Amino acid sequence: MRVLFKQSLVVFWGLWWAIAFLTDFVGGLEMLGFTSTPWFDGQNYPFLKQTLAPFGATTAIDIALFVGIILWALVSTLLFSFAILTPYSRKELWLKRVDYAFIVSLGLWLAFFWADQVVMKFDLEQNHMVQGGFQLLCYLTIHLLPDDHPG
Repeated sequence: MRVLFKQSLVVFWGLWWAIAFLTDFVGGLEMLGFTSTPWFDGQNYPFLKQTLAPFGATTAIDIALFVGIILWALVSTLLFSFAILTPYSRKELWLKRVDYAFIVSLGLWLAFFWADQVVMKFDLEQNHMVQGGFQLLCYLTIHLLPDDHPG
């Protein structure tokens, strides 16, 4: 049962990152006029632009940061997909892929924490801390919870 729980945590975060990637990717396509859909709230780029405006950020900087976030979310999604598709019977490889997925995606949370502090968006920082902290808790659970019930 614990192994299934650990696998479920990996699936949960794989789906979470896939949705995060799709939300920003589709939001970017909407802004470029390529699509329009009510399913994804593509407000992250306008929010990013608004947040950076007081610091004199150019459109090129806004776009570069937004594309960087999208690519980081894509890489996180792919790494979680590799972990999900790896059978637990190959535990050493499974754990290695889980490590890559969590460490890379947690890196984005750390980048968000730093950026929130720089632009003094403390309400946003709290949201990022909760989400990133929950992901870290899940990662630690995978490593610290024994596979078998003691006794």
